[in-house]
Amino acid sequence: MKFRYLLSTVLMLAAVLLAAGCSDDDNGTGPVDGETAATVTIDATDHENYAHFSLTTGTTVTEADDWHVAFRRTAIKLNGGLSATGGGSVQGANLDVVDYEDVSIDDTAGVTWQEDDVDYFMDEWYDYNYQTHELSANQYVYSMVDAEGDNYAKFQVDSIVGAGMPPDMGTVWLTYYYQPTAGSSDLSGATSTASITIGAGTGYFDFSSGSQVTPATPSSSTEWDIAFHSYNLMQNSGPNGTGSCAAFLAWGELTDPTDIDGFTTQPTAAPLFGDSPLSTMTEWYNYDGTTHLLTSKGEIYLLQIDSDTFYKVRIDSYYTNISGSPVSGYFTLTYEEL
Repeated sequence: MKFRYLLSTVLMLAAVLLAAGCSDDDNGTGPVDGETAATVTIDATDHENYAHFSLTTGTTVTEADDWHVAFRRTAIKLNGGLSATGGGSVQGANLDVVDYEDVSIDDTAGVTWQEDDVDYFMDEWYDYNYQTHELSANQYVYSMVDAEGDNYAKFQVDSIVGAGMPPDMGTVWLTYYYQPTAGSSDLSGATSTASITIGAGTGYFDFSSGSQVTPATPSSSTEWDIAFHSYNLMQNSGPNGTGSCAAFLAWGELTDPTDIDGFTTQPTAAPLFGDSPLSTMTEWYNYDGTTHLLTSKGEIYLLQIDSDTFYKVRIDSYYTNISGSPVSGYFTLTYEEL
C-alpha cells in the first residue's frame, strides 16, 4: 500500500465531530428544517479519484455524467474552466459568511463569477519587493511526499539567480533532504544543495536522485517531484501530473521558518496537500496548526450551472462517524436551487 496519506485519514478528536454537527444520519438528501434546502454527505476519502456530485439529482455520479461539483480529500473543483469535462461551464462566486436563508436569486446579480484554474499549494516561497518589483526566495521550509507517494523529503528554496521579467526565473538553488526509507518520517539527515536551471521554460527536479531531470512527458511521468515555471512552484500531482506528491507547511511548525535543520520529523497527524484545481470553493476551511484539524468557514457559495440555473451551497463539516470514530474526508453540504 502506498504510504502517501496514511497519517492524515483517521483523526482522534470526537469533540470536533460533534461541534461540526455530523451524525450517522447525514448520508443522503432531504429537507432541512422544513425548507427547500437539502443536505448530503459525500464520501471524498479517496486520495486519487474525485467524487463527482450532481446538484440536479442530489447524487454522486461518474465524471462522464452531468456533474457540477467534485470532491477529493480537501480539494473541490467545479465542472468548468480548467476542470471542465463534457462541455461543463459551471462558475462559482463566494458570498463569504452570510445568512444562508437570506441568500436569494437577487444575490446572483453583480457578483464576480470564477471558473476553475490551478491552485499551487506552495505559493509562499518568495517575497516581493514593492520598491524594486523584484522577487526573492524567503527560504521557508516545506516537507512533502514524492511522486511515488512513498518517501518524505524536506526542502527550501535558497535563492533565485539571474532571473528576469516573468516567466524568466533564471536558476533556482535548493537545500533539501530526501528520506530514502519508504514510510519513514525521520527528516533529521544531512541536507544537500542543488540547482535547477529554468529560464523562461520549466525546470523539473527529482528528490530521489537529487538532480534536475527532463521527463519526456511530464504530465504522465513520476520521474519528477517538483517543478518551477513562471514563478510557480508545482508538485507532481493533481492538475500538473499523475504523481502522488503532497506537501506540508513545515515552516509553520518552526520558530524560525527558515530553519530546515530544525524540522526533523514529519508530524504524525499533519495533513498533506497536493496542487489542485483552484475554484471558488478551494479555500473552504480553517486549519488548526495545533490539532491539525479542518473546520468549515461557513461561507455561502453561488454556483451557476447555466444561464438560467443557480444554486447556493454551504459546507457544514468535513467529518463523519464510522464505527464510533470520527473520520475525515466526508463533506456535508446544505444546498438548494435559487
